[in-house]
Amino acid sequence: MIDEIGGGGAREGMEKRDMLGMEKVFGHGYFLTPAECNPQGRMPITLLINRLIEVATLHANQLGIGFASLVDRGETWVLSRVAVEMRRYPRWNEHYRVLTWVCSINRLFSERDFEILDGEGEVLGHARTVWAVMNTNTRQVADISRMEWVRELIPDKECPVAKPSRLRPLTAFESSPYRFTYCDLDFNRHVNSSRYIELLLNQWGLEFHDHHRLTRFEIAYLREAVYGETVEVRMQRAGETYLAELAHEGEGLCRSLLRFCDA
Repeated sequence: MIDEIGGGGAREGMEKRDMLGMEKVFGHGYFLTPAECNPQGRMPITLLINRLIEVATLHANQLGIGFASLVDRGETWVLSRVAVEMRRYPRWNEHYRVLTWVCSINRLFSERDFEILDGEGEVLGHARTVWAVMNTNTRQVADISRMEWVRELIPDKECPVAKPSRLRPLTAFESSPYRFTYCDLDFNRHVNSSRYIELLLNQWGLEFHDHHRLTRFEIAYLREAVYGETVEVRMQRAGETYLAELAHEGEGLCRSLLRFCDA
């Protein structure tokens, strides 16, 4: 995520800040412990997305548009859409590195791309994300025109995977119910975004995951879920691709695309 800088005009942040030392492409290294792995000994997609959020946050803080600059305005960054494509996932006891950079920004949204590398520098995969700033009081999307100076930090670096799709409501699907409980919540007292993903992946059993590996994953977050809500976990197959959504009383909470290959 990128985070905000105070000021009025698009140039004001540039006038207030020394751009030297601001990294256009920011990276952070990690080590995958066995306790963090899925049953197949690989990094789970939920942990990968959490790492994307962490590295985006670190970069945002370096740029001076992070949490500290938003909190006094009653605002926070929220992840809107994600698309991940992985050639392979980091394995247990393996070092890996996540790179990130801003690729666009406008009045309402910013796009941020990622590259995931192993310890030897081999590219494992990429991700593309869309972020918005939300007013924590009104829960509405905020205007981020004041951050448009960040365009001057967009690097000459391409992300080779497709952007997140415009996922539509499912028309024919199988569904199962789930009620959100205490352990589904985060510090905002809303359902953690990782729990949405776990619910979708739990629609397949262990044997399926032993023989298949998730190669492309997309999710669009539509609405926050809260404690006690009962949702439908909906799934629809379209050839080699699965489309999924979580819905509460007919209203979508998230929509997703999942594509697997043989493990």
